[in-house]
Amino acid sequence: MPSSEQACYDEVIAEYAQKLKAVGHPIRLKLLCLIDEEEDPCVTDLWRCLQQPQPVISQHLAILKENGIVSAEVQKTRRVYTITDPFIKEIVGRVRAEEALARESSPPAAKARVLSRHSASY
Repeated sequence: MPSSEQACYDEVIAEYAQKLKAVGHPIRLKLLCLIDEEEDPCVTDLWRCLQQPQPVISQHLAILKENGIVSAEVQKTRRVYTITDPFIKEIVGRVRAEEALARESSPPAAKARVLSRHSASY
């Protein structure tokens, strides 16, 4: 039988596992990178950058909101998103840093391909 300390540990593990599951989808991770990168991104900005239908982006944003990873704020006629979870914000920062390093260390022709893919994927 697990001790009471183990039960608390399991709760923490379950919470982090749920957060990682929520951000584990490639579209959601791209959304988080865009939200982190852009100033006050709204749904329209996000679906245009990702070249996905608006309902698809809205569904992924709903999952991120349900898990407390992002929040939405209405600014005039726009709903803008921010990352509210510090753990996930740190992960997204590391992903973006790795991407920047990959671009810097690749040969010029490879950089052009990465940049081309980057703009097409966002």
